[in-house]
Amino acid sequence: MDLGETLLRMRGFGDVNLHGSNQRGDTTSFSLGQLNLFITSDVSERFKFLSEIVFEAGPLQGSARNAFGVDVERYLLQYSYNDYFQLAVGRYHTAIGYYNTAYHHSTWFQTTTGRPFLFAFEDQGGILPIHNVGVSASGLLPSGRLGLHYVAEIGNGRSSRLPLTEEPVQNKVDENNHKAFNVALFARPQAVSGLQVGFSFYRDLLTPAGSQKIGESILAAHAVLARSNYEWLNEALFIRHAPQGFGTVFNTPGFYTQISRRFGPYQPYFRYEYVNVGEREPVFPDVGLRQGPSMGLRYDASDSVALKLQYDYTALRRQAGVNGLALQVGFTF
Repeated sequence: MDLGETLLRMRGFGDVNLHGSNQRGDTTSFSLGQLNLFITSDVSERFKFLSEIVFEAGPLQGSARNAFGVDVERYLLQYSYNDYFQLAVGRYHTAIGYYNTAYHHSTWFQTTTGRPFLFAFEDQGGILPIHNVGVSASGLLPSGRLGLHYVAEIGNGRSSRLPLTEEPVQNKVDENNHKAFNVALFARPQAVSGLQVGFSFYRDLLTPAGSQKIGESILAAHAVLARSNYEWLNEALFIRHAPQGFGTVFNTPGFYTQISRRFGPYQPYFRYEYVNVGEREPVFPDVGLRQGPSMGLRYDASDSVALKLQYDYTALRRQAGVNGLALQVGFTF
């Protein structure tokens, strides 16, 4: 193998934030966001390598909360046979819904300052298995102008959320022999430019220490219209947890809708999101009910720098609502 024929490419992304809210214990702070090194390489004609190496501060406990850590967020060897079959092995973003595979670890690509809460990363309080380690197959389905695509994945799944201090992504060892699987089907019809409609189904078995096993099912559906000057994102999810030997099943619904319109370098946007987690939910009892609007303005100062100003209001169960304001500079280099 002639190593001189491989080409290593690297792009960088970052963001700096100023944020504050009226939530008890919160302080107005400047924050360094993720420093993301996106690395790809053409290993051969059919094999490619992709990785995202992220440097970020927190969220750690105690005196180390402001310390930087390093995460390998994606780590994939990809094989492409043709348009109908591609295979990837390693750590990937699970194909649940739309947002998780459309937007990865760079806020610069996103219209808003951050992800919808439904798709928040695991170490930031998110309730979905955003990352997985395993095998993912994807490609086109023969469907003509309908533009059908499929994704089929199998991997370690996430560790049980109890205790919360555990690493949520099972990078090295699976806590049980059961493997998580996910299947997704979506259409990109040629008749409507930018339209994508689809659904996914995820299944896993969680084995929290000192407790009964919990069956986990996640059903997601989306309808998205994304064009160069307009976007309308709509996603709904239903998470079902069924503890074995326990008569009660715990259901968590959630959705968000986001709309924006570009006027030259300016892009005002609005998002409303909702998630309702029961108080006795065994996997993430710390979440509860969260709902409310976000609105903001993105200004593209150049092809590589974006400024965003965003206001958030979050209504919580049996707690005072939270008002928040964030200013972000996102960039690529």
